[in-house]
Amino acid sequence: MKNIIQLGRVLSATAVIAFAAQTQAETVTYSAKTGSLLKISGTSSVHDWEVKTRLIGGKMEWDSSFPLDPSKAELPKLAKAPNVSVIIPVRNIESGKQRMNEVMHGALNAQKHKYARYSLKEMNLTETKRKAGDPLVFDTMGALNVNGITAPVSMQISITKTEGDKLKVSGKTKLKMSQFGVVPPAPKIALGLITTGDDVSVEFSWFVAPKK
Repeated sequence: MKNIIQLGRVLSATAVIAFAAQTQAETVTYSAKTGSLLKISGTSSVHDWEVKTRLIGGKMEWDSSFPLDPSKAELPKLAKAPNVSVIIPVRNIESGKQRMNEVMHGALNAQKHKYARYSLKEMNLTETKRKAGDPLVFDTMGALNVNGITAPVSMQISITKTEGDKLKVSGKTKLKMSQFGVVPPAPKIALGLITTGDDVSVEFSWFVAPKK
């Protein structure tokens, strides 16, 4: 009887290990690669402005049953949203002008909140028909943390295949600085006469590839 119980425990442990291995094999992880670009643009009382960074880190974990293959005309329904997390060092967002960088990083409280972070919450294929070779287009909802404050962000993204097995994830959305507790900068050097608009446009191209 004792031997039977021990055998049962061994079989149960083996089944758990096999299930864990199977679960792990059912996801594909895509890691961030070089070539990415994030642009943030807005307005001021003097001129329009733009800042950018090429450093976009993070990863995507997809169910392997969903083909990220734009060459297919029809795709199955997305059973669940992939696990997507993005991280951007705030001090790497630059304008090309030292004084503007100082004002921007100060407004973003970059010394205390060093990173902007995004996590995906919901994702669905758009209802529009597509042809083989067209980008994969999704409607998404996520959470963006900037300046230590998290706010919901909705946007449409597209995924295209580039060289090799690399993917290009692109998107664009409108945000307000005040959503994240950021006061639109008014540089003291101009006695506060230069004011910045609250609305900003965020546009990105993020390159990822399967983790080897």
